[in-house]
Amino acid sequence: MDSRPEIARAAAEAAARQSYGKLVAYLAARMRDVAGAEDALADAFAAALERWPQTGVPEKPEAWLLAVARRRSVDVIRRRLTSEAGRDHLRLIAEEIEARMADEDLPDERLRLMFACAHPAIEAGVRAPLILQTILGFDAATIASAFLVSPATMGQRLVRAKSRIRETGIPFRVPAGSDQPSANAA
Repeated sequence: MDSRPEIARAAAEAAARQSYGKLVAYLAARMRDVAGAEDALADAFAAALERWPQTGVPEKPEAWLLAVARRRSVDVIRRRLTSEAGRDHLRLIAEEIEARMADEDLPDERLRLMFACAHPAIEAGVRAPLILQTILGFDAATIASAFLVSPATMGQRLVRAKSRIRETGIPFRVPAGSDQPSANAA
């Protein structure tokens, strides 16, 4: 009778009794997520119970468990980031499919886009060029010649403004009356 599974189980139990709190604390301090650290460590113990009977108990079981738990936590973070990155793309695809199925006319969102381009978070000097490019379709070189700057400079300004819209989450909406500055304030 092979005693390797019993030896592996005993080693995993000993590591759990002696080092569980230490390992969770180490992982949680780096992950900033106690529950995530516990889950990663649980996965590491499960992997130990699966592998150690076949490969033998490592010389330093705690170090092995920590390495596996860290890899598992990195995998979880990667999956979450991939999921978050794909969520917006999937929403756009779903909206496109829905629009095709409804066979509706394409709604005109240009006014909303114009207000997003003219948002106070966008640098004042690039608002008009951004509107010219996004709403009217002018290229950066044409806009640059009208504003007496180089095409490369204008191109960079437009790229930064578009990034600002995305990064700050500027809403694509027509401001309500209370959001608009009053005529007397000017």
